[in-house]
Amino acid sequence: MSRRLERVFIYIAAAWQLLDGLLTIFVYGVFIKKQGLDVAGLSVAQMRAMKALFGSIFNFVVIFGVLLILLGLLNIYLARKHWKDGVVGWKLPVWLLACGIFSYFIMDIPNIFLFMSAGIIGLAKNKGMRARQNVTIGEELG
Repeated sequence: MSRRLERVFIYIAAAWQLLDGLLTIFVYGVFIKKQGLDVAGLSVAQMRAMKALFGSIFNFVVIFGVLLILLGLLNIYLARKHWKDGVVGWKLPVWLLACGIFSYFIMDIPNIFLFMSAGIIGLAKNKGMRARQNVTIGEELG
């Protein structure tokens, strides 16, 4: 059974994760950094506190963006190397569903749809392939 549709969903979701990670780092991260630098009219102590706060937020944003980029690269690798036609596997569909749940918690709507669809379709095709294998084994034994 062909896994082409699931691979396409995974590639699109991974590309979106890469783009989302880059946008998070270079657009949102720079915006946060600039907000921390625009602290006019404060005392020296307040200015240092604001810069430290925005520096920590910037670090979190960059780490989150790197996490998204790494997840995108991992999903591309998994789709290319481990998602083969005609192979029954349960780990990758479960991973895709876990990525969909993670996307739900970070409100990444396109990836919720893509990962959940790929995971559910993958599990459904696994069930069909197992049934076909059981029928084939039954014919050989009977």
